Amino acid sequence: MYFIKIPKVHVIFLWLSIVLLVSVSGGYVQATNISTIQSAPKELQNFIRQIVSTHPRFLAAQAERDTAMSVYNASDNAVYNPELEINSEKTNIKTTTYGLSQTIDWGDQRGAKTIVSKHKLDAAQAIFQQKRQQLIHDLLFSLKDLHNKSRLAELSTQRLKLMQDFYTLAKQRHIAGDLNQVELDLAQLAYSESILKNAQISSDKILAEQAYIAIYGPNFEIEQQKLTNLPINFSEVTLPSDLDSFLLTLPQMRIVRANVAARKITIDLRKSESSADPTIAIRGGKEGQESLVGVTLSIPLNIRNTFSAEIDTARQEYLQAEQLSQQAWRDLRRDITTQTRYYQLMRNAWIQWQQRGQKSMDSQLELLKKMWRSGDLSTTDYLVQIKQNLDTRSAGIKLQTTLWSSWLTWLQSTAQIESWLQLTSIRNQ
Repeated sequence: MYFIKIPKVHVIFLWLSIVLLVSVSGGYVQATNISTIQSAPKELQNFIRQIVSTHPRFLAAQAERDTAMSVYNASDNAVYNPELEINSEKTNIKTTTYGLSQTIDWGDQRGAKTIVSKHKLDAAQAIFQQKRQQLIHDLLFSLKDLHNKSRLAELSTQRLKLMQDFYTLAKQRHIAGDLNQVELDLAQLAYSESILKNAQISSDKILAEQAYIAIYGPNFEIEQQKLTNLPINFSEVTLPSDLDSFLLTLPQMRIVRANVAARKITIDLRKSESSADPTIAIRGGKEGQESLVGVTLSIPLNIRNTFSAEIDTARQEYLQAEQLSQQAWRDLRRDITTQTRYYQLMRNAWIQWQQRGQKSMDSQLELLKKMWRSGDLSTTDYLVQIKQNLDTRSAGIKLQTTLWSSWLTWLQSTAQIESWLQLTSIRNQ
């Protein structure tokens, strides 16, 4: 007999995980002891609810979970079916016998398989929740990303038009003798640079459009402007005081711990499969005019193959899964902490950006243009200030995209995204 020596901290971790697995085996888990966040706008809630329930990725994840449910239901069936034997011989004496045999599941393979399947079902339910939340994340990010890439493309087009007009005026002023060759070359370089940047930004917009079409479908149309301009309250978030316990309630760790529990019970399954399951057979019939009755008991002798290798393999796979779960917990703790701090930084930057306020870009550009034409501003200073003006506007759009992405990532990784959208009917499916 072999015994596994597990460090005390691992025993405590495993015990807590099993308690959590039992408590969450019904499916969706609402993460507790974390920041209270304000719900998303009703229009966004209704939009996502409508899309998700019929999305191919949602239906595929649902089918995967239902498959695990079917496997679990099937695992409770008997391992061995009875066998009927009919034998008839005719020589000088006619002999006819009927037999019924049944192999007994002495090692309780049925019970072990049922428990393993139950843990795998727990993992499948957590995977379903994880995929559901990933889908919602991708839908919302694609929607906002396309909107912001379109805004950047519009700004880039404006930059290109501005540099084109600037270069045209520079050539006119050079012909009139108001601008030297160096300044004309500088204007030409600025125009050429704007052409290259516009091509890159237009390419980014095309990629965003294709990503949007891929997730929403080619024939899907929505009032994108209306949804993307909804006021979003980016709540201030903090991690729960008992972060370690909170992490174990998340689907990422529920998947890992359910697989560890399944590996542990697989050891018992391999032992039950190696047991000597006896077969009892009862026969009856006639030999001529004589009645025949017989009982047979057969027991396999596991001498040439004791199946110890299979048991050792299952034991090592369990130890491996347990160690990997420890690393998965550390990685998740790092990711959640990092994502929370990153979101906090982006939120603070966005608040400061909004508090500064942005003057009208068009009025600033017009004023700079007048100063340059009147000679109050050199060509170099004009280009520097134009670039700073446009880059600042572009940075604001990119900051909003980054904030939105970090917000969605935090909601998803902490299992809050469905609560934020009030999607009770979807998560309970």
